[in-house]
Amino acid sequence: MDGEPLEVPERVPIFPLPEVVLFPHAILPLHVFEPRYRDMMADALAGPRFIAIGLLKPGFEPLYYTRRAPIHATVGLGHILEAEELTNGDYNMLLRGIARAVIEEESSDRPYRIGRIQPVETFCSCPDDQSTSLRDELFTAIRGNPALSPDLREFWLRLKGLDLELDQVSDLIAAGLPLEAELRQCMLEEADAFARGTLLLEQIRTLGAVARNYRRVLRPDGQSMN
Repeated sequence: MDGEPLEVPERVPIFPLPEVVLFPHAILPLHVFEPRYRDMMADALAGPRFIAIGLLKPGFEPLYYTRRAPIHATVGLGHILEAEELTNGDYNMLLRGIARAVIEEESSDRPYRIGRIQPVETFCSCPDDQSTSLRDELFTAIRGNPALSPDLREFWLRLKGLDLELDQVSDLIAAGLPLEAELRQCMLEEADAFARGTLLLEQIRTLGAVARNYRRVLRPDGQSMN
């Protein structure tokens, strides 16, 4: 799914967002409208087109309009695939996740944040047979899962036929899983593909169990039995 490796700059713009976690291999559509982030887009497009997405931590609201709003240190590093500047100065863009990274330092003379980052190398702590088994379990948990929309299930099940390792599969599934952002952030921070896939499997099974239990306590007409 990936093309030629991209040379990652040492310093990249940081785009703090609530409820958004960018995973490697995933495509994230964004609408950029704040003046400081319009500047960020113009600068990114004039340069190597990298932006890091940082999840804002709970309680960020009082500091949102500053460069000190708290974000998680592990970010999703993205490369701008497509961008369109609108007539009002806003931007639409598609950002492709290419790596995890850790912010080591921030410094900026621009209206937006800029960080010195260190990409995170992922690995798999288990043998190939266990990795393949976990990959298969993920697809089994997705198939027929009542907590997931049919379109989402169908999209994810298509991944089974592709030549993707557990690392890639777990990232692509985690990117679209209907979980709280803090849980998805935990998966972003996990460099071990086996540990990440195990956590992901637990969450998918839990979502399915909750949905099935909810259906059991409803009458055929959809009304609660309580």
